[in-house]
Amino acid sequence: MNHLTLRHRLLILTLLPSLFIGIALVIYFTVSGIRSLQNELHAKGLSTARYLAPVSEYGIITGQLDNLHTLALATNQEPSVKATVIVNQRGRALAVSGRVSMASETLRQKLDKPGLVAETESWLAYGAPVFRSVSEGDALFDQPLAAVKPVAQEIIGHVFVELDKSILITRQHDLLIRGLMIVLVGMIVLATLAIAVADNLSRPVMRLVNAVRAMSEGKLSTRVPPLSTGELGILEQGFNEMASNLDDIHQSLQARIEEATAQLAFQARHDALTGLLNRREFEIQLEKVLAAVQAGGEQCSVLFIDLDRFKPVNDICGHLAGDEVLRQISQLFQGRLREEDTLARLGGDEFGVLLHNCTGARARQVAEDVCDLAGAYRFIWQDKVFAIGASIGLTRVTRDVRNINEVLAAGDAACYRAKESGRNQVCEQEAHAPAERRRETSEWVTRISTALAENRLVVEAIPVRARQENLLDGPLVELTAHLFESGQPIVSLSALLDAAERYELGSSIDLRFIDVAISALARARSVGKQIYCLIPLTGAAVGRSGLIEHIARRLAAENISGQGLYMMLSEEATTHNSSQAIDFGRQLRALGCQLALADFGSGLSSFSHLRNLTPRIVKLSRSLTRDFGGNRSSTSLLRAIQEITTDLDILTVAEGIDDPKLLAQLDQLGIDFNEGRAIGPREPFDAWLEGFALRAIS
Repeated sequence: MNHLTLRHRLLILTLLPSLFIGIALVIYFTVSGIRSLQNELHAKGLSTARYLAPVSEYGIITGQLDNLHTLALATNQEPSVKATVIVNQRGRALAVSGRVSMASETLRQKLDKPGLVAETESWLAYGAPVFRSVSEGDALFDQPLAAVKPVAQEIIGHVFVELDKSILITRQHDLLIRGLMIVLVGMIVLATLAIAVADNLSRPVMRLVNAVRAMSEGKLSTRVPPLSTGELGILEQGFNEMASNLDDIHQSLQARIEEATAQLAFQARHDALTGLLNRREFEIQLEKVLAAVQAGGEQCSVLFIDLDRFKPVNDICGHLAGDEVLRQISQLFQGRLREEDTLARLGGDEFGVLLHNCTGARARQVAEDVCDLAGAYRFIWQDKVFAIGASIGLTRVTRDVRNINEVLAAGDAACYRAKESGRNQVCEQEAHAPAERRRETSEWVTRISTALAENRLVVEAIPVRARQENLLDGPLVELTAHLFESGQPIVSLSALLDAAERYELGSSIDLRFIDVAISALARARSVGKQIYCLIPLTGAAVGRSGLIEHIARRLAAENISGQGLYMMLSEEATTHNSSQAIDFGRQLRALGCQLALADFGSGLSSFSHLRNLTPRIVKLSRSLTRDFGGNRSSTSLLRAIQEITTDLDILTVAEGIDDPKLLAQLDQLGIDFNEGRAIGPREPFDAWLEGFALRAIS
């Protein structure tokens, strides 16, 4: 039943009960009719026998066989009468008419009343006794009633009548055929009406079904003609309203899907944080540029930018601050580039720039400008100020480049070399040259540990010249170092400290500087001289347990005081660990040592350190001295710093002074010490100390 349509179900529901009722009625009336015909035939046979019996009495008594034959013949003329037999009381046939089918035994049986004597499928027979009539006497001779005795009637013969059933069977068959014809005609009429009703009911439903099927196939514009009334009309109207709503919703969803698809496509090509192109899209653009160059187009250049000092922002202020740095500096870079240039964030704090139709000196100038922007940029988060900077690798895309992997490797190697050479600078490398890969963590750990164990960490002296002779009672020197490895590029101190801090090896370098300085101080004391050493420490030194104890042990072992030792921390390190830096300075002063600040003036909180930390020396930020003379704000800031430090009895050191012309201007401002190529080149610390000792002896 489940596979039948609504039309078929309606037809079945309409026709089956009617068919069953019609058949039941036909059966009932046919059976009733047949039974009536049978009863009628039996009644006729019984009545015929009853009629014939008294009429035959006279002929039987008188022996007039002709009369009996006449009676039998007349009876046989009746419809359905097949044969008539009149017999005497001994069963001898007196008159016979028709073709008798009864057996002789049936004719000889004694009957006391009319009744059925035999019956087969094709005929039936009734018989009746023939009684002798009793004559009425005279009344004179009649006896009283009470004296009259009933006299049994004498049976003088019998009559038998056979009836043929063929007419009955024919009439029964006609009756059945007529009933079936009536049922058939009725069913045809009913079926016609049922089909019309089913079609009338199923047609609108099928329209709804077809419309639903069309909508399920995605044809949301499908509508049903509102042709019906009543409940079906309500259904059609409701379907059309629902279809309209679905169509509107689909259109809305389709618009949102297209919008979301466009957004996903944008997100697949862009960095979610900065809105710049991501690394994948940058490489796709680079492949297109390389294909154009190899086809004869203009050559271009690629910048690989790695931010300096970005990790402390995340470590100290959290990732929200780090994200804000990346957003601000990406906008800063974008403002320097042309519209046709491509800026992308490659991941983390790394950026890539594709300079279209820009090579040689122009590309170098753009890289230098971007580097200067990063160096001058200051990030302010709450009460903290960070100097960032950037190391930039520059490479060209030429026709000799085979694939973008060569460009990526060359730019990566050049950027790494810029960071190793002291950060915040630009290094170039050709794409077709073998690219130097970045070293893994385990390699750095091995290199630094081995260099310290084998004395391949070359400690150098940076001479510092005083503005006047009586500032200190001995020369001031700053310690620095570089990593020397055979067959490898020299690793600068800034790159070395970055790697050491990253892999928690900074304490080993701090202790090496302290040991070298204390040994030099003891040797100078042994010849009656005093020297002052600026010792650079990593940012983690202020919170490192055991460093003060190590200094105390070394001073006790050499039997000297800490006078002449200036433990130099970056202003950034003291800003982020101010309470630990104050305690660290107090412990140093208890040993006779002093505290110095490096990169002073790079943040807005610089002046607050002077009173809280009470350093003895501040080393001015290179960003101030680099623009000195050509930038009025830098000159004004230097003048303000010098006035404040003079009032607090703090000595100032200007670094990176390569132009001798600046020395006179710095002296006019009152800067206490200067260092740089204009003062003297750096040299191995042992050679500087030996030269000082020899000069002292002479």
